[in-house]
Amino acid sequence: MKLLYIAIFITSTVMANMVEITEGVPYVEVEAEGKTYKIQRVQEKDSYLTNTFALTSRPSPPFFIEPFTVSDGIETFGELEVLDFLSKKKGVFIDARLVNWFAKSAIPTAINMPFKIFLSDSDARDKALIGLGAKQKKSKAWDFSSAKTILLYCNGAWCGQSPTAINALIELGYPESKMKYYRGGMQSWQLLGLTTIVPKETK
Repeated sequence: MKLLYIAIFITSTVMANMVEITEGVPYVEVEAEGKTYKIQRVQEKDSYLTNTFALTSRPSPPFFIEPFTVSDGIETFGELEVLDFLSKKKGVFIDARLVNWFAKSAIPTAINMPFKIFLSDSDARDKALIGLGAKQKKSKAWDFSSAKTILLYCNGAWCGQSPTAINALIELGYPESKMKYYRGGMQSWQLLGLTTIVPKETK
C-alpha cells in the first residue's frame, strides 16, 4: 500500500509540473499516412524561441499584418481548434508556404501546397484541386460539390501566403464553408511551444 501511495504521489507531482495544452490535456495524438504524432508543448520551463520566428519586425511590403478574417464565410482558427481539426480528422491540413519554408519545419500532418500553385492555370494546380476532391467539367470550370474541408496556415499573422491561397481558391469557386484559416501559423504555434517536425520530403 505504501508503494501505491508513493507511485500516486510521484505521478501527481509529474502531472502538476507538466506544461499542458489546456487543463487536463498534456498532449494530443494525431495521425497521418500511418504515422502517429504526439503534439505537446515544450516541457522545459526556461525555453525561448531563438529561430527566425523570434523576430518581431518584418519588412513591409510584403509582410503586413493580415486581417483576422480572410472572408466572412471562412472560420479563423486558434490552436485548440487546429488540434481538434487534426485529432478528429476533419479534413486536409495545408501548409501554404513555399517549399523552402516547409522543408525547414512544419506542423505535424500538414501537406505542402504552396500558395503560388493556386494563382494560375497549371498542371500543378489541377493536380492539387483534384487531390482536394474537385472535378473539372468539360467547360474547364471546376465542380467543388465533393471538395474536402481544408485548413490552411502559413508563417503567422504577418504572412500573406495562406490568405493569398484562400482568396485564389475563392475565385475558383471553392466553397468558403469548406475552408478554415489558422491565422497564427508557425509563429504562434512555436511561441506556445507546440510540436513541429522537419518533413522528410516535400510535395
